[in-house]
Amino acid sequence: MKKLPLLLTTLSILLFACNKIDTTKEVFNIINPVEVTPWNPEYAKTVTQKIYVEEYTGHKCLYCPAGARELKAIMDADSTIIATAIHCSELANPDASLYFNNNYKTPMGDQLCKDFGIVGLPKATINRTKNTADGWGFDRNKWRSTIAAIDRNNVRAGIQLHCTANEVKQEIEVTAAVTIIKELPNPVQLCLILQQDNIISGQVDGNDYILEYPHNHVLRTGFKGHYGTKLTSDGIVNAQSKYSTTFKISYGNSFPYGQIPVEIKNCSVVAYLLDVVTKEVIQVEQVHLH
Repeated sequence: MKKLPLLLTTLSILLFACNKIDTTKEVFNIINPVEVTPWNPEYAKTVTQKIYVEEYTGHKCLYCPAGARELKAIMDADSTIIATAIHCSELANPDASLYFNNNYKTPMGDQLCKDFGIVGLPKATINRTKNTADGWGFDRNKWRSTIAAIDRNNVRAGIQLHCTANEVKQEIEVTAAVTIIKELPNPVQLCLILQQDNIISGQVDGNDYILEYPHNHVLRTGFKGHYGTKLTSDGIVNAQSKYSTTFKISYGNSFPYGQIPVEIKNCSVVAYLLDVVTKEVIQVEQVHLH
């Protein structure tokens, strides 16, 4: 009988160890297995370094439309810039009024706003590089100069996307291929999000209240958590290698917080590769679903 506690302890240890292994496997089985193949050097020569701007905004923010106009002007002059609008803070809270009854906030957006210390709107993160003066968020008068200062010759990775939207099943499937061009010393993760253009509702603009304001590149949801998923067990990837996998989401019940319908014709998928240590976005790509 004295051997029974030892046996139970041993079984507990074994079960705990098995759970750890199963949990690790489960994480990487949420998406299809990652296929690793040699890179295509000819494709690598064609890759352009793109810039990711996360625009933190809210429909009760007086100066956010001015920020949106500034960002649009920057993007109109440079097609390599990809933007996502993240509605956050109390300035994005809905209420019962005619102007602010839509809810564009998301759990992912709330988490990013918190993690990157966004205070005061409008703000933007640019490739999630740290602003030494104010954390990660840049005021709108710094967006243009910060983007201009980015080295476009340091192309370290390329992302290719193929998307299929099944509007009957209300599913979106994305095949993503990440080509690592240069050595990346830190672990990386691939994050995919769904965003939507031309959602019409109220917005305050300075002293004006606009009832039919077009909200563009609005974050709707992430495909796999707030920071995506690793492409290898430890997140370390090899230069001159291509990592391919598939993501899928269902959108039939819309998404948490708001019940705004998903209009596929106005949606796009954005994928970005991020450095887990520095938080920097290494590369970003976008594909429209219409």
